[in-house]
Amino acid sequence: MAGLFLLTSLLLVFHGVTSYDIMKYASIQYSIVYEQFLNSSEEYYPYYGSPLEEKWAATTGTTGWTSGFTPGVFWNIFEYNFTNPNLRAALDVTGPTAGYSNRTDTDDVSFTIMCGFGNGYRLTKHPGYLEVILNGARSLSTRYSPAVRCTRSWDSEVGFLVNIDNMMDLEILFEASNQTNNQTYYNMAWQHANRTMYEQFRPDNGTFHFVEYNETDGSVVRKYTAQGQ
Repeated sequence: MAGLFLLTSLLLVFHGVTSYDIMKYASIQYSIVYEQFLNSSEEYYPYYGSPLEEKWAATTGTTGWTSGFTPGVFWNIFEYNFTNPNLRAALDVTGPTAGYSNRTDTDDVSFTIMCGFGNGYRLTKHPGYLEVILNGARSLSTRYSPAVRCTRSWDSEVGFLVNIDNMMDLEILFEASNQTNNQTYYNMAWQHANRTMYEQFRPDNGTFHFVEYNETDGSVVRKYTAQGQ
């Protein structure tokens, strides 16, 4: 969804459309998404689509890894235009995704929560939103290995897998550390970023998609690419 919005924005910029027009366009398009959300018992979260199609190719519920993107867009719209209807929409689509902060089986908990609750807390300072963020940080921290000095990305029986995407998931640890003065969260995020810098980048500054580590001693087993990069 984020990619689709970016592609549409780039096409509009190419044709001389201003950022004001882009946000106005996004507001209109996402007002349709909001109506569909309200009519779906609050289970309508766009998953992926094509700019050449009128409807989303697929949607997901609150447990989908893209479910935080929709709240993030609505908070961006609210930040662009501080109106009560925009705030109401952002609050409505964000609330149902709170349960994702309990998940300990995925590293996606960070950007899923921070897109919605992170932006929401930044703009409203709602204490309940901070609690969700801190809960998400606790959940993600269970995937950290002191031996590897990283948080696990995909669960695997053959090794401790860390993908480059996981760099996006450090935000919630840094935010939780900043909000609570918990140095442990900061150290986890810093160690992950530092190990990634040394192990995941090629000499030409390209990146391996995955590094597989030995979970016992933290040594590198192999480096490989599964999805581009």
